[in-house]
Amino acid sequence: MGLKPDRPGAGGGGTQWKPGGGNDRFPNRPGAGGSGTQFRPGDNNRLPNRPGGDNDRFPNRPGGGGNNLLPSRPGQGGGGTQWKPGGGNDRFPNRPGQGGGGTQWRPGGDNNRFPNRPGQGGGGTQWRPGGDNNRFPNNNNRPDRGDKWNNIQNKSNNQWNQWKQNNNVTVNNFQANRTNNWNNINQRYNERGWAGRYGSDDYWKWRGNVTDFRRDRCNEIWDRREDFWDDCFDNRWWGSAWWRPAPIATAAVVTSPWWWWQPVTYSSATTFFAGSMPAQPATYDPGTTVIYEGDTYYVNGKASGTAEDARKAAIQLASPAVDQIPVPDPPAEGQPAEWMPLGVWALTQQEQGDATMFMQFSVDKNGLVGGAYQNVLTGDSQPIVGQLDKQTQRIAWHVGEATQTVYETGFSNLENDVASVFVHFGENSTQTWLLVRLPSPEVPPGPVKLPEPKKP
Repeated sequence: MGLKPDRPGAGGGGTQWKPGGGNDRFPNRPGAGGSGTQFRPGDNNRLPNRPGGDNDRFPNRPGGGGNNLLPSRPGQGGGGTQWKPGGGNDRFPNRPGQGGGGTQWRPGGDNNRFPNRPGQGGGGTQWRPGGDNNRFPNNNNRPDRGDKWNNIQNKSNNQWNQWKQNNNVTVNNFQANRTNNWNNINQRYNERGWAGRYGSDDYWKWRGNVTDFRRDRCNEIWDRREDFWDDCFDNRWWGSAWWRPAPIATAAVVTSPWWWWQPVTYSSATTFFAGSMPAQPATYDPGTTVIYEGDTYYVNGKASGTAEDARKAAIQLASPAVDQIPVPDPPAEGQPAEWMPLGVWALTQQEQGDATMFMQFSVDKNGLVGGAYQNVLTGDSQPIVGQLDKQTQRIAWHVGEATQTVYETGFSNLENDVASVFVHFGENSTQTWLLVRLPSPEVPPGPVKLPEPKKP
């Protein structure tokens, strides 16, 4: 596949945005050119920009090298060789949306499946928050939403600023105690035979600690919320998605700009699926009720097959046959809904790290998952394709053409504000990450929705 200079970092004509190139927010990086001090991974504590950087705050993607926060362990590392981006392993892509063997798939390359993306900026111009390009123009240049929606967004920003003030002590306490709390949790992960301790008193105490930690991580991610996140996955974002075959049919005056951000409940899902889904939700929580220990896959403390077979099943579920990339849209006025949004989520490590990767996904009546991925540091966006198994209630998806990097969780987890998710790197390795919901600007901030686990 020939590589075309059609996107950031690919060369070519046009003005290319580089961290540090006249923008004080991001430092320079190797090969980026531009004036100022050259940024190298490990020399700067804020923004490492390649796998293996010596900084854990901004992991570029699941499985990033040089990071020892996620060792091989039950429910998190799994058996087999740990995959690292760029580690000489051609089976797995280097990041979501990247082609195998380290070859980056680029829109406009010698691949006829996907067309060039509109709004890319052309000639290597990269999107950045508040930039002067056509895809995510700044507030002065982009079409006005109208007073109703602008007022909602302004009110939301004010509410979140107040939320940050109210929760400052809680977040600071979590950060001060993070290491000790995580070490206590991680000790159990690494304990031999821990999967078989499911249901014991020690297990339920540990699971409560895991829930508390996840809740605090959600608060931390929300505390670092950026205003420009509201512009991801709204009507204008989806209207310019490069894989969109046709304009959005619904008028902005009818549907909220943040229709895709709506949370889901299990009861609303059973109504949407018209009885084709069990009436009661199943518990499938990666890392607590479902664990990979060595070569064995455990569900609720019981060996349920080999780890390899479980990963194969997840990869198969995440790659349904589709004629074209699915694009979830709100229904046209007066028409029944074909898609149900499942919200907008930040993908982040369990222990620490800021959120730079975001996902939106929706599901249609047949269980097909469609959505999108956005990296707010690089501006990279890719489609999401996957599937919901209505009977097992497992949902799995992949990003772009990286069909061997698969994300999997239980559907009912998406009711909450935090959901653990397996990230499978082919058939040989699995890590546990977190999805943290970003509440819609139409929803006032509140306490984290995450039920306490209850011993039967």
